[in-house]
Amino acid sequence: MHSNLRKGLFLVTCLGAVSITALPVHAADENNITVGNMPGVGIEAVLSDCYSQNKDIKVEDYLVPTNKGEYLDMAFADVTSFLYIRSQPTKESEYVGKLYPGYAAEITGPVGEWTPIRSGDVTGYVKTEYITVGKRSEEIANELVAEAGSEEEAFTYAESREQEEARLKAEAEAKAKAEAEAKARAEAEAKEKASSGQAVVEYACQFIGNPYVWGGTSLTNGADCSGFVQSVFAHFGISMPRTSYEQRSAGIAVSYDQAIPGDVVCYDGHVGIYIGDGQIVNAMNPSQGIGISPATYTTILAVRRVL
Repeated sequence: MHSNLRKGLFLVTCLGAVSITALPVHAADENNITVGNMPGVGIEAVLSDCYSQNKDIKVEDYLVPTNKGEYLDMAFADVTSFLYIRSQPTKESEYVGKLYPGYAAEITGPVGEWTPIRSGDVTGYVKTEYITVGKRSEEIANELVAEAGSEEEAFTYAESREQEEARLKAEAEAKAKAEAEAKARAEAEAKEKASSGQAVVEYACQFIGNPYVWGGTSLTNGADCSGFVQSVFAHFGISMPRTSYEQRSAGIAVSYDQAIPGDVVCYDGHVGIYIGDGQIVNAMNPSQGIGISPATYTTILAVRRVL
């Protein structure tokens, strides 16, 4: 991914410089040799240059810089969603992978309208306008490495088309499994609630025929509608508000078509316990006492599940 750092150095030193006495030499073209312009041959030519001109030669005149930035050949995806890596430098060619925002790649050829890159296991071309290159990419790379502590942790590379397909398949399977498990749990919970709700219904129905008493809470000596509901659920350790208006906010709301035995059915000024088959058990009125009524005998304002 990155190049080695190299620096060529010819050291000719004696306290920063050396004085060379002229010696007889034969140069190919002495008129073209100047101090600070090192010929492109070996150290013999450098020495010949020194001898022929009888001058002090500074060390820095013979430093040959070949170093380039360690991450100058890197690119980073500058997109908000993803960038296709194409098999050929055209939009019409098939994509072989994707770079997601900030993903890294190595530039493997000239940067033009399209740039050849290698990222992870994916090799191809990307539109240059969607990547960060040059000095800025080097800065990003250095920042990521400094933050992560190592190259291995700093960069994330492309996902190939095959890897993407495998990932999406695995995600779909995991999602389907999670949904199936959630459905199974919901069904199990519903059965458990229905079972406990049935126990509430069976307990409440024991008191059918007992009197209705305004303000009462006694299941045997008399209760009004909300007192009846409160006392039935108290038997199962569930605390309910005292009035029918307050009971309309107890538990959680469910729709009437989702009602199961044990749910509380609320009306304007009245309340009862759903027993199934479209019926409720409730303290109806002084003349009828505790009995069974059609759940839809009047407008239902709410159905609350407290179990």
